[in-house]
Amino acid sequence: MKDRFEDEEILNKLVENYTSLIRGICRRFYLVGGTSDDLYQEGMIGLLEAARKFDETKGIIGDDTFKKFATTCIKRRIFDAIKHANTKKNQPLNSSVPIVRRNDEDEEFEIAEIGMAQDPEEVFIAQEKQEERLKILQDALSNFEKQVLELYLDGLSARGIAEALGKTPRSITNTIQRIKAKVKE
Repeated sequence: MKDRFEDEEILNKLVENYTSLIRGICRRFYLVGGTSDDLYQEGMIGLLEAARKFDETKGIIGDDTFKKFATTCIKRRIFDAIKHANTKKNQPLNSSVPIVRRNDEDEEFEIAEIGMAQDPEEVFIAQEKQEERLKILQDALSNFEKQVLELYLDGLSARGIAEALGKTPRSITNTIQRIKAKVKE
């Protein structure tokens, strides 16, 4: 049986269409000792696995059904990479930072929290501290900075954010730097 992705043009189109989704997912995580490109590569592997495993009787590659399936595969691949990095053998690598988002029904949920097994009390205290930090950050950001951060976390480049908000790429880059400075504070 011929692999449906032997055609390089189809494969390139798939990668092109899902690059911003993968970058958006990767931006939500941080890997000490690794780079964002390391997580991006894991996300790409997840995308290719999704394309190979997708049951075409449930939809076609490129529709919403595939996008949901691919998103799940990409996240799982990234989570697995972070979990693997957190084994005792790879102790220097740390866990990702959970980010709280809202779904379509305006309910808050954590996108992900990956880390080593800990005492439940420590996990609860860490979650409270993280929620407190996020609240402080939300209070420190202007409405415009919140919009930029939201689009940035969704995987848009500075140019893409600029087009979406009707601003110059340079002003978006400056805004992202201000947000990063506020996070460090």
